[in-house]
Amino acid sequence: MTMEQLEVARRNLKSQMARFGYKKANADFRQGYIEDLRAMDIADNSVDIVISNCVLNLSPDKRSVFAEIFRVLKPGGELIFADVFTGRRIPAELHNDPVLHGECLAGAMYREDFRRLLLEIGCRDFRIINRRRIALDNDEIEAKVGMINFYSETVRAFKLEVLEDICED
Repeated sequence: MTMEQLEVARRNLKSQMARFGYKKANADFRQGYIEDLRAMDIADNSVDIVISNCVLNLSPDKRSVFAEIFRVLKPGGELIFADVFTGRRIPAELHNDPVLHGECLAGAMYREDFRRLLLEIGCRDFRIINRRRIALDNDEIEAKVGMINFYSETVRAFKLEVLEDICED
């Protein structure tokens, strides 16, 4: 989202190409908001894979984020991301808490809301490939969040035209 982040990505592109054996770049870096990929001139059905690491929880409009990702993915394209999830909804009064926001906890997605959101935008099936509970190790934060458990989860979701929900196709 910032020029500094883009500079780091671009600076490391050649070393990553060498590491994975690519002679030609297969990544593109653009500045903008993930809620509006159209503004970055990313066409429908034009992207093979979207990768994200602990960014989606920062967006206040997750429906737009996932709708845009699945709009730009090619049929058969993949979203793979790691982010913070919860086992229950976070109360509205905690969403704007600056400490929880800074710790990437305030925008954590409730698993069931995430599942429903993906179904709503047409992603019939996804896989959680890694999950671990996040230890807060902070009495002040633990007192604020009460009985909310936070998890780091890695999710794979594919843009598939025909697929039953929750199946083994």
